[in-house]
Amino acid sequence: MGKKISKAKQAEQAEIERCVNMSNALTRSAQSLTLAEKRLVMLAVSKLDSRQPATPQNMIVAVTAAEFAREFDVSMDTAYDELQSAGKQLFERYIAFYSEGGSALTHMNWVGRATYKDKEGWIELAFWHELAPQLFELSGYFTSYRLSRAAGLRSLYSWRLFDLLMQFKKTGLLRIPMDEFCHAMEAPETLRANFANLRIKCIEPAVKEIREKDGLAVTWEATKAGRKVVALTFRFPMEHQTTLALSQPSPEKTAPTSTKKAIKITRAFIEKHARPGETYEQAEQRLRGGV
Repeated sequence: MGKKISKAKQAEQAEIERCVNMSNALTRSAQSLTLAEKRLVMLAVSKLDSRQPATPQNMIVAVTAAEFAREFDVSMDTAYDELQSAGKQLFERYIAFYSEGGSALTHMNWVGRATYKDKEGWIELAFWHELAPQLFELSGYFTSYRLSRAAGLRSLYSWRLFDLLMQFKKTGLLRIPMDEFCHAMEAPETLRANFANLRIKCIEPAVKEIREKDGLAVTWEATKAGRKVVALTFRFPMEHQTTLALSQPSPEKTAPTSTKKAIKITRAFIEKHARPGETYEQAEQRLRGGV
């Protein structure tokens, strides 16, 4: 009986469209993660209920190798290896936040505990308690996107740029000073000192991969003061802002008591089937109209 329940839960989880929800401050922070660690942390974040208050129990998340392999399209062997190595290294990783005025820099841990169960293939992360305001009771201004959109990215620069873009998906416009951009991307000094190198090794490959993997038609340009590049501007099609609240009644249980309720399309369904570059409203109209 236990095995049947476990398989049922796995099948149910496979249908969940997981969303990454985090504060804008966390989006713009330096995160000091490798790609494998970024995958693990963002998968764990996507399993949090960010609408709820933070409690010690709410901040503990288990991630299985099967989930990892499915989300990021890797083999089970790779999933086992990356879970184990990423879990070990998370204690060495930090988040660096600048204060509102940029005068103070705070370093904070991602997790307070990581437990890896080798033979069973899962890891349990307990997020650092001071991260609670960045991950829970989010409302108003926060960054939210479907994990599946970033899961195919193979460059950490691409994922970090995607994070920044999703903060402004309602406007389709990201203007960011060079210092803030380099901080969020954690560009090494060799790239910061030479914009041509930053463009060739960081910006252009990241933009290209996002366009190819996610389909987001992003363009960019540099703003100069004299000969020095002082800011970057990224433009892309506007998208629906809020993906945080996805809890909706299943279509089968929705009573057709009105024309609106009779339409068996949920918010999660619309989010999942939206086409690249399509706004939420456009996707809703297309799906409800059978276009």
